[in-house]
Amino acid sequence: MAPKAKAPKVAAKTAEAPKAAAKMAEAPKVEEKKPEKRKAEEEKTKEAAATEPPAKEAKLEPITEKETDALADSRKALTGEISFHVPDTTLNMIPTMGGRVLASLSDGGCQYLIAGARANVGIKAGRYMFETKILEVLPLPDAGGFGRKGAPASKATVRVGFSTAGSPLVLGDSEEQVFFETDGSFCVGRTRKPVCRKFFRDQTVGVLLNLDAKSENNNTISLFIDGVRACQPQALPEGLQGKTLFPHLAFRNVKVLTNWGPEPIKALPFKCRMLGTAADADAVKAKAPEGKDGKYEVVLPVGFPDEGTFEWLDSFLEKNPEYVELSDRQIIKWAASSGMFSSRGWGG
Repeated sequence: MAPKAKAPKVAAKTAEAPKAAAKMAEAPKVEEKKPEKRKAEEEKTKEAAATEPPAKEAKLEPITEKETDALADSRKALTGEISFHVPDTTLNMIPTMGGRVLASLSDGGCQYLIAGARANVGIKAGRYMFETKILEVLPLPDAGGFGRKGAPASKATVRVGFSTAGSPLVLGDSEEQVFFETDGSFCVGRTRKPVCRKFFRDQTVGVLLNLDAKSENNNTISLFIDGVRACQPQALPEGLQGKTLFPHLAFRNVKVLTNWGPEPIKALPFKCRMLGTAADADAVKAKAPEGKDGKYEVVLPVGFPDEGTFEWLDSFLEKNPEYVELSDRQIIKWAASSGMFSSRGWGG
């Protein structure tokens, strides 16, 4: 009985064979039309490409330079050296060569923390620039677990720009700061946007601040890499316009050189005065901290847990900003500002 049951199926397949063969015979007719359609589509694509400019052209468009040569200035020049006062540097900062070369501690966990330094001379008017250069990058092993998705938190980085007096020392912690970072970003506080190419070791980076009311680029900050403009002038936020702005650097696991003048390491396409040759009327000098007989004091607050010790400390620091807090909460805050985090929370 089984062979008789299979016979109709074989017959059905045999009957369907001519139909399949007929379909296969018709297939070439459809294929013959495809080359014509493709030609028509290609022609349309070519026409569209001719009428629409490629998107890449905008990126290659040269930047129009609107800055002009600085005029001779007969006003009294700035006197004294530009340096970094100790209270305006983080605890891991090591200034050398009179403050011209800056480095940071790179062991004992300090390789994870960003170092910051604010110069003692700020600009309130005019157009001036300063330069910095990465002299050395320190490749350090990372224990892992601190960076997001396993990325090392001790990655070398440099941030260079301006900030107001008294703002946090790690650039990126306040809206009172504007800066460029090695990844090509321009940042206002924690807000960032890509504006230029990256800069690396041995490249001279110039930061120009234009506060000249007569200039077309008034209230802007610009970045130059090896004397070439890297991006369009970036507008200062309204909150910083009219304020005195101090040169500010923040970095991790590198050594950097600072140049205040009188001459730039890499000349710009136009003549621009360096910060070290600024007119005295355009600059503001931060007061140097003075210790009694060259000595400084340490305050050790003593209090019961959860009885307002930190509230008292906050009020004390507000009245005495020249003091530096050393505490667990301050180190944790510093680590967070440096890009470190804990998946369990810092209290866990």
